[in-house]
Amino acid sequence: TPPFAPRGTMVFIHGAGGNAEQWEPQMDHFSRSYRVIAFDLRGHGQSEKPRSTYALEEFLWDFTQVLDQMHVAEPFILAAHSFGGPIALTFTAAQPQRVARLALLATAPEMHLHPLYEAMLKLPIPISTLERLRPIIAPKLHAPLFVIKRVLTSTLFPWRGWDLLPRITPPTLIIGGQFDFIVPSPILQRMHHLIAGSRLEIIRYARHLPQLERPRAVN
Repeated sequence: TPPFAPRGTMVFIHGAGGNAEQWEPQMDHFSRSYRVIAFDLRGHGQSEKPRSTYALEEFLWDFTQVLDQMHVAEPFILAAHSFGGPIALTFTAAQPQRVARLALLATAPEMHLHPLYEAMLKLPIPISTLERLRPIIAPKLHAPLFVIKRVLTSTLFPWRGWDLLPRITPPTLIIGGQFDFIVPSPILQRMHHLIAGSRLEIIRYARHLPQLERPRAVN
């Protein structure tokens, strides 16, 4: 058989509390035609967990280092979920020539949890206490709670990326879950109108993890 010649490269960015394996259904599907790359964000999965600020600038730096280390030179397809969206939108607005196509899953320029959850995250609870409670309150998270708290309260919740949207010029696919309370349909519709030529797809019966809940539909 002839050697595999990929049609291009796809890079996947997971969200806060997630890991690269949350893209496994997409990696399996698209690896038949593309070179696929997924990585653990700092503080997540198998990546190091430094006591840094977990500011957006740090994640953008890490992302550019991944692209350099993996020798991703050509324009690539970029897919991002939840907190991966701010990384992808900021990168694409700054360097649109590097992104061939953009897929935004369950993400928006502004995201919130229920006000009660946000208030609890902002309480001055010692990290040691949070870590003891982790098996009870957050057993499925792939990051220490000090990382989650810094990412959400210091970086994600204050972030507003609406001004970036008119600068997103690559063809863009917006995917949302029908029952996603973190990124509801009105927010997705507003984002759709502000990204010229974008396409919006709502995955029925999905919540905030459509790539795992309805992988065939997302693919």
